[in-house]
Amino acid sequence: MILPTAPARRPAPVRSRPQVQQDAGRLPRLTTRKGIGPFHTLMVPGLVPDGEETFLRVRGHFLLKGDVSILTYPYQTFEIDPLLERIHKFLADCRRARKRPLLVGVSVGGGFVLEYLRRAAERGETPDLSGVVLISPLSCPQDLAPILRRLWNPIVATEGDSTTALEKGRSFFRQLASKSARSGSKVVGWRKLLLAFTPQGLGEILDATVRARIEKTLESIPAEGAIARCLALSDLRGLDPTCAPLCTSPTLVLWGSRERHTLDIDGPGTRVLCRPDLAEKHFPDVQVQWVYGKKGESIPHASLLKHDKAFAPLLRGFLARV
Repeated sequence: MILPTAPARRPAPVRSRPQVQQDAGRLPRLTTRKGIGPFHTLMVPGLVPDGEETFLRVRGHFLLKGDVSILTYPYQTFEIDPLLERIHKFLADCRRARKRPLLVGVSVGGGFVLEYLRRAAERGETPDLSGVVLISPLSCPQDLAPILRRLWNPIVATEGDSTTALEKGRSFFRQLASKSARSGSKVVGWRKLLLAFTPQGLGEILDATVRARIEKTLESIPAEGAIARCLALSDLRGLDPTCAPLCTSPTLVLWGSRERHTLDIDGPGTRVLCRPDLAEKHFPDVQVQWVYGKKGESIPHASLLKHDKAFAPLLRGFLARV
């Protein structure tokens, strides 16, 4: 006799809860959030801050089009080949799941996306992409602004104390990261409670949390891990005219209107990708845009936290186009 079983209870939806995947040690951590469309976006951050902080204020635009996966790099070490393998696996998973993949790279993360596409072109492969977004991309070390190149060279030099050089660089990057969120006055007690009910006050409290998370990340990266991240820039070979085009899908390249503090606009990659007539050789369907604030104020390099509202209409417009 077979006894009837109670109907299985449908599990509660957990769409807003991110799924985290990590292979111990060498691979980046992948955090995935479920969206409401056919796309799946892979977001690749720069060296700092972590991916979750980098894309905190812009990921919502992509979630309206589908799933979003964000990479966070390991702290103890860093290798570019496992990172590119992760991108390759992401695209393969999208094919199996019949998702339309988008790649988004910011700063050095844009360089990693370019390196993946360049290596694929060398192999004669054409990745099946629905679109690419590059924000302040660094294609190779020669794209660094002179002040950053002077910090980077001693860190990766084969002679001398790279750890001492790294600490100088860490201090510099800490200043950059602390400026990446909107500044807000320190408030306590009832003032903090009242400000929490206003958009401005809520933003200030949130920013304090974000700044604390960024500071914690910088403190958590040991010297060997930070040096490995800096060394990874040496693996970026930049744009290769013989490998063009890199991607024929719609491509958006966004530049802060005040990039020169971080990037050399006359660098081998930047001078190409900041001009549509040159960039279209590598990305035939490309849109290149310099980003300004609402009142015409200049925007620094890859400032997706502090100036997310300046980037928002450009990102939404691109997503509507693809």
